Amino acid sequence: MRSAARRGRAAPAARDSLPVLLFLCLLLKTCEPKTANAFKPNILLIMADDLGTGDLGCYGNNTLRTPNIDQLAEEGVRLTQHLAAAPLCTPSRAAFLTGRHSFRSGMDASNGYRALQWNAGSGGLPENETTFARILQQHGYATGLIGKVLNAIEDNGLKNSTFTYFTSDHGGHLEARDGHSQLGGWNGIYKGGKGMGGWEGGIRVPGIFHWPGVLPAGRVIGEPTSLMDVFPTVVQLVGGEVPQDRVIDGHSLVPLLQGAEARSAHEFLFHYCGQHLHAARWHQKDSGSVWKVHYTTPQFHPEGAGACYGRGVCPCSGEGVTHHRPPLLFDLSRDPSEARPLTPDSEPLYHAVIARVGAAVSEHRQTLSPVPQQFSMSNILWKPWLQPCCGHFPFCSCHEDGDGTP
Repeated sequence: MRSAARRGRAAPAARDSLPVLLFLCLLLKTCEPKTANAFKPNILLIMADDLGTGDLGCYGNNTLRTPNIDQLAEEGVRLTQHLAAAPLCTPSRAAFLTGRHSFRSGMDASNGYRALQWNAGSGGLPENETTFARILQQHGYATGLIGKVLNAIEDNGLKNSTFTYFTSDHGGHLEARDGHSQLGGWNGIYKGGKGMGGWEGGIRVPGIFHWPGVLPAGRVIGEPTSLMDVFPTVVQLVGGEVPQDRVIDGHSLVPLLQGAEARSAHEFLFHYCGQHLHAARWHQKDSGSVWKVHYTTPQFHPEGAGACYGRGVCPCSGEGVTHHRPPLLFDLSRDPSEARPLTPDSEPLYHAVIARVGAAVSEHRQTLSPVPQQFSMSNILWKPWLQPCCGHFPFCSCHEDGDGTP
């Protein structure tokens, strides 16, 4: 699984024919399921690249047609506050596979380099990390990384015995443009985009779960949830246990999806850009408020543009960011687009919220420990002998018949 979290290159997804970069099909023939605990379902996890929540009809887009994804949402459960653990491909997928923030496995930036962009490097998800695929294999599942599977589910009579999930690795890439045309996905009402660890546009992603007869059709959940929650969710579905020898940042969504619980298990969520904490979110359960505190934000270029045009993505640190002292505060339950920062004059709870979130950040930092950096210069350096090919190094060229002969 070392290469599953690497950066893929493809056009961003904007319609149902979108290029899907991460299809994980975990298949096991089962009986017809009646409850989440009665039978082990087939599991299909679909992750698109650079797809903004604003790209989908079921999330409010009225100019693009996404009927297949919209049908999943209509027949299943749709999350409206689903969040990536990182705003770039490699660290987001590492967190998705392990249920842990990517920096816990060394899969996030330490020196400015923020994503693995080729296979011929020695960096990657460490062998001592446990992915949900490994746990499912231990419970009798065959796992695979494959291309584009939904009609096949119905054609083989597996629809009612398959747990399907659809998401994106992070928000749309605002800097990907062709003249005045936006190429990299649309984030709807949310500020910011890909590469930005704090603003909602960089981390808010679709979250659709589908399992006919088990999950209620048409249910919409506005609770804060994370891509990291998928790991403990699928592990619970197959009767497994999450590792007890490491910090798992995700929580199983099964009680929330089935309606057994009304509230997310996340009281706090921490939003990183590389290894830098840019923001934190507090779900105040007694009031239902969702507070968002920004400690660092990128400097948009040109000023007020909403993105860092002229760069590939906004930076995480250095001269391209602003450190806010005091921090910026938003109430996402009243201002989801983060348009109106609160002040002590406009919000009586300002100081109390800042203090409570600050204490949670301090507690969170106590769980961190140093690990080998997978994005170090020695790991990201291109090593031709590690480049996958159909021949043997250095004779890596291939004939079209794919026989491996140089």
